[in-house]
Formats: sequence, structure tokens, C-alpha cells
Amino acid sequence: MTLSPVPGNYFTPRTYIQCQPETGLLKTRHGNRLLAVPEVLLRSIHKALREETGEATPFALYTFGFWWGGAFYDRLKTEIEAYYQRTIPQMNALEFLVMMRQIWETHGFGHLNLDFTHRDLGLIKVQVEASMMQLGTEIGLKPEQTPSYHLEAGFIAAWFSRWAGKGIRACAVDLPKDAATLMANPPQFANFLVGLGPKIEQTEMWVKQGLSSAEIIEKFAVTDA
Repeated sequence: MTLSPVPGNYFTPRTYIQCQPETGLLKTRHGNRLLAVPEVLLRSIHKALREETGEATPFALYTFGFWWGGAFYDRLKTEIEAYYQRTIPQMNALEFLVMMRQIWETHGFGHLNLDFTHRDLGLIKVQVEASMMQLGTEIGLKPEQTPSYHLEAGFIAAWFSRWAGKGIRACAVDLPKDAATLMANPPQFANFLVGLGPKIEQTEMWVKQGLSSAEIIEKFAVTDA
């Protein structure tokens, strides 16, 4: 009897990221090229969209993030299913979410923490530490304006939408008070609530009113009871 070897972690940085010194290129173990994005480019995304779209910047950033996250998911889905010889729907949720955390870390998106405590309310709390997508968030904001993370929210929403096959949205919560606070004391974490469209639309309204994630969850617990 011959036992098939159990595949290791596909996204282990030591084996997933492969460098070609003679060309200076980075590739995945699947052969797809990787691009090392400089900080100045990340900051320029926010700057360019804010200059071009004005008041529509939040929508533009969210849409850009959703497109980016969706395309990224679709590409990795092909690699994952080829490596593990099964489709993502055939994986259990815990297995996929552990893999998702590894994907975030390997690609430099930060350290991902997923909290399902409030799943009965239809909400997942996502916390990202040291996220590069937050770079440039403060650009173009007036000192009294509240910063937000629409680019990252769109990216996260796309991942959960693709995985669940539903219209999932994400909204940043527990934001810095204003741009001045953000620049003086940059937060280590960014927090998001993820759920179906109508629930996150309500969340966005409460965020604009200054409610914290704990207060928002408490309100949903009352209204959904």
C-alpha cells in the first residue's frame, strides 16, 4: 500500500517566493511573477484617486480594492486547487481561513486575525496588523476629517464575496478620530466588520455617527433579537 504524501503549506515564504538573481525577478512556486510594490506607489494610489475623484474618493478606493482583491483571489484559487488537488469549496472553513492568514503574511498585506464571535449576528470582525494598504490613507485629508480604509475594505470584501459566493461587504471600524490623530499616532491595527450588504450599509451609517465596533455590535444584538 502506497500512501500519498500530505501537501505542505503552499504559501510558506521560503518555498513560495522564488528569486531569479540573473533577471531580478520574483516568481511564485507556480511560476507567476510577483511585483514588489514600493511605498511611494501605494501612497500615490490614494493621492491620484483623491485628486481625480474628489468626493467620490471613498467609492473609487473601495471599488479599486474590490477589483484588486477579486483578481488576486481568482489567480490564487487556480494555484491552490492545482496544488491541493481539490477545489476551495471542498476544503473546510478552518483550513481555508488558516491559509488566508498565511497568504496575507506572505504577500506583505499584514497579520490577519479573524473573529467569528458575532457570526450569529451575520458579522465577522477582521483585524489587520501592519497593513501596507493603509499607507497613504491620510493623504489629502483635512486635519479634522476622519480617515478610513476603503481600499483595504474593498479588498477584504472581495475575498469573502468570492469565497462565500455572496454579496459581502466590509467596513472599517474603530477609526482614528481625525487625520491629525492618525499622523501623530498611527494605529498598529485596522479593524473591519464584514457581512452582507444591508448589514454593512447600516454599519457605515453608525460609523459616521462615531459609534465604536462594540457599540455597533450591541445595537445589532438588540435589533436582531
